[in-house]
Amino acid sequence: MRYIEIGFWFLIFFVAFYLKGFTVGGQEMVYLWKLPLLLYLISRVVGQKTGHAFLVLAYLFAAKNLVNVSFFKFPVDSIINFVKYLTIPVFVHWIYLNINSASALKKLRLVPVFMAAFFIVCNIPYYFGVFDAPVTTMLWMEDTQIDGLIGMLGAPHYSSAVLAVASVVLLDFVANKRGNFRVNLIVIPLLIIGVFFLFKTYTRTGWMMFLVGTIVLFARKISFKNLGKIAAFGVLMAIGLSVLFQTNEGFRRRIMDDRAGQEDKSAYETVGSGRIQIADIYLTNLYESNFVTYLFGMGMEESMRRYEQKDGMPLFAHNGFIQTLVDNGIIGFVLYMLFLITLYKAIARSESSHNQLTMAMFFMFLSCLATQQANYFLVDVFLSIYIGIALIESRVNRYIDFKRKSDIYKNIKPSYPFYKR
Repeated sequence: MRYIEIGFWFLIFFVAFYLKGFTVGGQEMVYLWKLPLLLYLISRVVGQKTGHAFLVLAYLFAAKNLVNVSFFKFPVDSIINFVKYLTIPVFVHWIYLNINSASALKKLRLVPVFMAAFFIVCNIPYYFGVFDAPVTTMLWMEDTQIDGLIGMLGAPHYSSAVLAVASVVLLDFVANKRGNFRVNLIVIPLLIIGVFFLFKTYTRTGWMMFLVGTIVLFARKISFKNLGKIAAFGVLMAIGLSVLFQTNEGFRRRIMDDRAGQEDKSAYETVGSGRIQIADIYLTNLYESNFVTYLFGMGMEESMRRYEQKDGMPLFAHNGFIQTLVDNGIIGFVLYMLFLITLYKAIARSESSHNQLTMAMFFMFLSCLATQQANYFLVDVFLSIYIGIALIESRVNRYIDFKRKSDIYKNIKPSYPFYKR
């Protein structure tokens, strides 16, 4: 019965994300459930205490997206960005307020594991071409082309980012022995498939996110007991990447950004690696603006419009930090950086069995932000859940520790086990 229930929920979520491939009036139908979900969460947290500085800063930054020099020109754009940046604080805030017991926390820990498995499994039919547009051209060569897996999210970079996160979640599950032998017989093959799909997206953002997440996951709090295992894993990964670099031309060209044979392609077709050029134009546009724009930003739609005037195509900055500076000005940029700093401190202070994984999610989020963009909904959700787990588990541990000490002080033998970390 339990497996039937899991299969039922998998089907529901598959249909929900399948709607991303359909649009009405230029807007994805997936917003039919995303917006109601966010509105519900907002209704449950509005007016409630936050308890953490990073939540206050996150709310302030989200609201800042409504204040820019082009708001009255592109109000819908500002409202959409406001809603997108609400995802992390609203999810974390709801978890912080509603997960108040060890049993609820135990269930919450399983949610991202099921999400990771779900996303990997649901990409299988896309890989085999059961659904339309299974791939997109990522790299042209003289005599062939490299096609990247689009997956159910309809974009290779989005799919690669989520696949990287999902793979690290399952890697942590296996490495830290969070499941029994029978569960691992399912999780390990899914992890292998997830890493394979990640490679097949041919997007360097996802590759780097996975590498960063793996390093942070194993590099923090290294013990001599695990040092040999980590070293062996690192050697195997290095050998595997070296062999892949030598034998797979597509992989080598993506790493080295070798675009020989593309001289006849348009700028739009080859701009995927021109991040420095894109950033330079964005910063130049900001420099040429007035003082008010320096302070409050020009908004995303206006920044893309100005970029199009100089380069012929409306591209976002491909760097979340630069995009934040240009769109929200110095005020918004400072708010966002303070949010990231205080969030890091909150995670670092937590006493959680998932502290390392939460930190890995955080740095994967930063690597995605630095090389692509923010606002990948599923990446935000994964990060939010683990932030919530870290905060709640710290709170539960402190409460149990307080009760244990209180019982000892009263010379009463504790009648409940210490919460397993």
